[in-house]
Amino acid sequence: MLTTLLLGLLSVFWIACAIHKLADINGFNHSLKQYQWVPPINHTILLSGLIVAETISAIFVVLPALHMLGLFIACSLLLAYSVLIALNILSGNRDFDCGCLFGNQEQRLSASLLWRNAGIFLLHVLAVIGLQSGTPIQTSDVFTSLLFGAVTLFIGVIVQQVIRNQSHINALKR
Repeated sequence: MLTTLLLGLLSVFWIACAIHKLADINGFNHSLKQYQWVPPINHTILLSGLIVAETISAIFVVLPALHMLGLFIACSLLLAYSVLIALNILSGNRDFDCGCLFGNQEQRLSASLLWRNAGIFLLHVLAVIGLQSGTPIQTSDVFTSLLFGAVTLFIGVIVQQVIRNQSHINALKR
């Protein structure tokens, strides 16, 4: 059951990433252009490919016959994003929005993004381990896992917002 819930969380995470890019496609395109080391591919094609890959990952992760393929695509995306972020940090190109945060708030490139991606990657690895060692996941579990993922993501967004607004909260206490 834990693996099923984890797969639901990961599915909701990836669909939220794709929706985030679609919701502000111009902003994400601008962020993408700020990165050095991006392959010399037309940005519209690259942007479309990333959104499609994230959406496919989200769908495949919860489909029993395609779990592993979805996890492979998702891990490949995470690794590519992390390598790109690391290369830009190492080259000193870090003073721009990463384009990877939910909401309208900017997040500059930093090592914390790499740690965050490592944690998300670990969740994917745990899902693979769970699929290899656990009982088969039934199609009927998909709804429950997606609901769990949505609630968890919602709680995560609220916590993230509270942390980002900590200075405002402290000012109100005074």
